[in-house]
Amino acid sequence: MPYLYFQPKVTPRTRIQWAPPPSSTHQKIIALLKHCSEIEELNQIHSQMIRTGLIQDTLLASQIIAFFTIPSAHFDVDYAQRIFDQVLHPNVFMWNSMIRGYTQNHAPKKALILYKQMLGRAFSPDNYTFPIVTKVCSHLRVLELGEMLHGQILKCGFESDMFIMSGIVNFYASCARIEVARKLFDEMPERDVVSWTTMVSGYAQSNHPEEAFLLFNEMRMEGVEPNKVTVMSLLSACGQLQALDRGQWIHSYILENNIECDMHVKNSLMNMYAKCGSMSTAVRIFRNMPTRNTVSWNVLISGYAQSGCSIEALALFREMEGSDIRPNEITMVSTLLACAQLGDLRKGKLLHAYIKERMIDCDIFVGNALINMYAKCGGLEEATRVFHEMPARDVFSWTAMITGYVHGSWFKEALALFQEMQLLRVEPNEVTLVGLLSACSQLGALDQGKWIHTYIEGNNVKQDVCLGNALVDMYAKCGCIKTALRVFHSMPHRDTFSWNAIIGSLAMHGHGREALDLFSQMQRMGDMRPDGVTLLAVLSACTHSGMVHEGYSYFNSMSSLYGITPRIEHYGCMVDLLSRAGLVEEANDFIEKMPLEPNPVIWGSLLAACRVHCKASLGEKVARRILELAPDDEGAHILLSNIYAEAGRWDDVREVRTLMGDRGIEKSPGFSSIEVDGIVREFFVGDVLVHEHDQIYLVLDGLTLQLKQAIHETSPSFISW
Repeated sequence: MPYLYFQPKVTPRTRIQWAPPPSSTHQKIIALLKHCSEIEELNQIHSQMIRTGLIQDTLLASQIIAFFTIPSAHFDVDYAQRIFDQVLHPNVFMWNSMIRGYTQNHAPKKALILYKQMLGRAFSPDNYTFPIVTKVCSHLRVLELGEMLHGQILKCGFESDMFIMSGIVNFYASCARIEVARKLFDEMPERDVVSWTTMVSGYAQSNHPEEAFLLFNEMRMEGVEPNKVTVMSLLSACGQLQALDRGQWIHSYILENNIECDMHVKNSLMNMYAKCGSMSTAVRIFRNMPTRNTVSWNVLISGYAQSGCSIEALALFREMEGSDIRPNEITMVSTLLACAQLGDLRKGKLLHAYIKERMIDCDIFVGNALINMYAKCGGLEEATRVFHEMPARDVFSWTAMITGYVHGSWFKEALALFQEMQLLRVEPNEVTLVGLLSACSQLGALDQGKWIHTYIEGNNVKQDVCLGNALVDMYAKCGCIKTALRVFHSMPHRDTFSWNAIIGSLAMHGHGREALDLFSQMQRMGDMRPDGVTLLAVLSACTHSGMVHEGYSYFNSMSSLYGITPRIEHYGCMVDLLSRAGLVEEANDFIEKMPLEPNPVIWGSLLAACRVHCKASLGEKVARRILELAPDDEGAHILLSNIYAEAGRWDDVREVRTLMGDRGIEKSPGFSSIEVDGIVREFFVGDVLVHEHDQIYLVLDGLTLQLKQAIHETSPSFISW
């Protein structure tokens, strides 16, 4: 489109005086503008106005600017700005048109700049200016500027204007100042349905759903009938509360009171039913909609994904592809979540390719969804590549990558990424810190775990239950059981996971009696019901402390006293308990009587006991059972070989070793890790790559000699090394 740009020359000492052209020309231009509907016609009129000087006629210039700033096929705020710049003395209507034009062009910051210019040139805003600028402040959530705007409204005497004050109420609600919003609402001398709806919507969007319903009841008592925006806000509140009964009541209220149930209301109904877990009703509404938009499809796809119905979500996405509605960024976030839940890397890669081919904006939300999908599908290399290619990242991007590394057992990479995050001054959130503490616990990185704990306390990070549980787990797995207990007892709120973590930690450190005491304390509290993991920790405590009688008692009372059906892990714990206590035959009988099919892990516990207690004959039978279930089980082959060696059956040893060679089974090298000066170092068996390996092996030989002497003194008959 050709742009005509004219900038009048003005000297500092001389001001151009505009003289109106003959009235006939003026009337002609007015008539032409009145019937103008095409860009080409307007260009000609604009040219004529410049030639005749009528561009300085604010009435005519206002009409052209309004033509380009009112939402239509001719909307062009840049062209309007060029015309606006040609007018020496624009009126308030022109300022309002331009500010509104930038707002509708998704350029709120430019709208604010223009508003400041308006004030700087001593123009007084009117009752049309303030609602537009207030809406911009609400969108940007600029509290300080909005408060200044509120002061200007009061100064100009518009505090009684219901429309303006409704906008200010919405502004404060958008900026999480819901108390201020309610105070202003209560002080309004007059309130219509828009005012009430603004406050109801403010409560719903500020996560105060109960207050939204209380205000709705007050609204009805005042005799104000809700409109469709009111009910949409209430449906949002129902979704937050997962209050299906209230949502169904609102649905009935809409139908009974003939409130317009257009596509937007139906989308809100679908969203409410989906969030309340009633997907069948959401689908029924969707299928009965005569017309749908992108939001309609997104609501249902997201509902399926959030409900764990990943296959249905992807099927609906394929159906959407066959419709005339184009998927957008929100669609892709939900479908990527569905792929992540399925762990389907192939489908996830296809979706990534689809995003690129269709040139869907890969914004920060899509980027985060891609990282999450790749990480949960085992594609950590792809997740890392997406992360580093993102032009902008937020705390959720870093958190998704760190938690992805942790779930993929890339613990050192998780800690390294956190260090990079700190260098870039990105503040972690609670989820980030939970993932990092998990990495520290797996690596035994106590120093880094302590540093994170100090960071949490020094930065007043909200210590919720999940973060407290992660701290307990980290300290316990790093060997600081006393600190773990101190953190546990200092937690203001605990859940079942908290109790499971500390009971399991005490069990792991051999403090069986203390673990059982805590379990008794948990039961006395009444509000915490033990689950299968709790009983697993209790049985583990009995195992590590040799409490066979207590272990049998807890195991036998699982169903009757706690309503928990024993799983394979519980049976495995009992086998381990009997095996460690030297009751090898009893352990074998226990396995034979199990109602569940024993797995290689359970047989492996018994096989290890057979080796320790010199039960070669039984060990051979057990090993054969393991190899039937898992022919390539490395541990079973090695244990069986050791049993034969200790029994002097060298031909059998060679047979097992030959079998391992034929099957390509190699013994994985053992390794240890140690944290020195905040750096976790790993040492493999036979490792000569470490610079100080000579000194390390010298110390290790000395420790081995001392250990042999100690064992020989306490148990001379123990099997020779």
